[in-house]
Amino acid sequence: METISDFVELGQRIRHVRLVVGVSQDELAAVIGVDRTAVSRIESGGRKVSAVDLVRIAARLGVTLADLVTRPDPVALAARSPLPEDPIGSEQNRGRAELELDAAWRDLQQLRSAGLLGPVDFPYGRPFGSKDEARSLARDVRRHLRLGEDPIGFVSDLAADLGLWCRTTSLKIDGLSMTPEPGLGVCLIYEGLEPGRRRMTVAHEIGHHVSGDTYEPPEHYTSPSEAESRIQAFAAELLLPAAVTSSKSRPSREELITVATTYRVSWSVVVQTARATGCDLSGIDTEDRPRRDEFLRVVGAEPQPDMLPPGLPRAWVRACARAQAKEIITPRRAREMSMGLTADEGAVP
Repeated sequence: METISDFVELGQRIRHVRLVVGVSQDELAAVIGVDRTAVSRIESGGRKVSAVDLVRIAARLGVTLADLVTRPDPVALAARSPLPEDPIGSEQNRGRAELELDAAWRDLQQLRSAGLLGPVDFPYGRPFGSKDEARSLARDVRRHLRLGEDPIGFVSDLAADLGLWCRTTSLKIDGLSMTPEPGLGVCLIYEGLEPGRRRMTVAHEIGHHVSGDTYEPPEHYTSPSEAESRIQAFAAELLLPAAVTSSKSRPSREELITVATTYRVSWSVVVQTARATGCDLSGIDTEDRPRRDEFLRVVGAEPQPDMLPPGLPRAWVRACARAQAKEIITPRRAREMSMGLTADEGAVP
């Protein structure tokens, strides 16, 4: 990623981040000891900003220097909507998520430059023209990873096997990803989602990643709802192959509960998949979601949650630890990149 060297572009970046975090020009002016008009000139590129003032600005905005001086990926930047002077909460939330996504991409590039992570070879960029094509792509992904019809373990590990590096965020954005180049991307998942929905959201972002539509606007499809239905079809097939339920012509409620637990998907996904494969569910109250006592009675355990914060794939944490052990990055930087999972000091095996 490139460093911003032009004061006009730097000023635009400062303005963008200031609007995202909700700081006024007057508040920023107070931090660096100038009046508001001076901040306005900085943001327009008419006034240079010193390194000392830049550090103070970053601290007041609650971001790193890299957030201010590193140019975001050009393709991702072009796909983002500019912020108005008085952004609403949802616009600021999205902007904050984009800052986090850019930081994740910078982390990935650092590990890549160290030779510890890199692009994954897979036939990316195959958009789905229908739900059937979406399901077909999900089956191709499973074949590529030699999963067959087996349950998926940690979904963030599976995403990493496809070059999509996920992590959780406290920002309420469900999921957000970008794939600047085939086989290499980053993804954020809202940590407050229900466990089954967290897995489904990762599967959604994998669909965007492998189909190559990460940056496509809703108009890429006939309508946003059509886009959602195709991504939903991909995600459901990826997490729970239709072949699992197609062999059960008239499954019992207990059988479906077992499937939900084994494949760690929501009750609604199990029911939708069973219906789509022609299962007769007339004898089951599909609206009544299984409760904890029912899971315990049927399989002896509830579905295990996935993508628990920080939700990083194991290969990412291992790469951070190896970079630290090789003294490519400091222990503090390793801990920052691994979101607190590596040791504070000393080599990590």
